[in-house]
Amino acid sequence: MATNIGILLLLIVASSLAQAAQHVVPWMIPTTQGSSFYSNLLAKTTFNLNDILVFNYTTGTHNVVTLSKDDFKDCSVKNKMETFEVGPTMIKLNRTGEYYFACAFPAHCSLGQKLSVNVMASSSSPEAAPAVAPSSPASRLSVAATFSVLLMLIAISILF
Repeated sequence: MATNIGILLLLIVASSLAQAAQHVVPWMIPTTQGSSFYSNLLAKTTFNLNDILVFNYTTGTHNVVTLSKDDFKDCSVKNKMETFEVGPTMIKLNRTGEYYFACAFPAHCSLGQKLSVNVMASSSSPEAAPAVAPSSPASRLSVAATFSVLLMLIAISILF
């Protein structure tokens, strides 16, 4: 009986991991389209609660900061709420509503390295595919989610 409860808990954890989508963002100063580069890149992407943004950059060349809406519009990175310095940076979208991100390196935000996303409540509809192919760390998360689903299927076959 204790084994069945352990397997059930494993199933619950595995299913929650498998539902989150990963969205890889090539975090760089846009060479084309300026400040509309990121909004165009992710225009058809749906962001749901608990999805993960993966900002793909080399440590020391960029960072990721979270900003308020007004600071995002003005590229006022001095008033940042959070700072992430190690790339790639993975951020879980753990609330609905707007998120505002920018690079705080000098002039990077004003050159278009900023992104806003609107997170919706999770739905049962299919999620949009990531805008860009996953990088190595994102691939590991994808493998973990796939492994979780596989474990869930094995546990179900053992239980029933």
